[in-house]
Amino acid sequence: MNLKKILIFGGIALAVIGGGGGGAVVYLHHGGKTAAAKPVVVPPKPILFAELDNVVVSIPADVGDPATSYVQFGIQFATTNPDAVTQFGALQPIIKADIINLMMNETQKTLQDPATRARLAKNCLGISNSVLSGSANFTPANPFSAAYITNLVVQE
Repeated sequence: MNLKKILIFGGIALAVIGGGGGGAVVYLHHGGKTAAAKPVVVPPKPILFAELDNVVVSIPADVGDPATSYVQFGIQFATTNPDAVTQFGALQPIIKADIINLMMNETQKTLQDPATRARLAKNCLGISNSVLSGSANFTPANPFSAAYITNLVVQE
């Protein structure tokens, strides 16, 4: 009889602690909800590049001098939007013309300054985003997030 009493009291204790059989099921069910509430990690979009290469412009050595040197310039624009790369290709002549005009305002002396190179990259990024927004009505605005100068050679 001792073993029978222990089993009965043990069963009652489990029922009280666990809230009965239904309580155990509800408890386990709630545990399943927290596992399902974990945030879903979305993989990052791949970075794509649009390239403008082989821009060659005559420049002076210093302000007021005649153009006796030339600069060869290349730049790439980063985006995660494949349509931006496609539109860039279609509008590249406009973008290239604007960047040539920008480069014609430089000199050998100014291109030696790292701050000038950073300013050029920023201005070229603005040009490419502006052309896509204005000429192709591209949305969302500013599809390119960064510009990287990949070639900058000044020769006399």
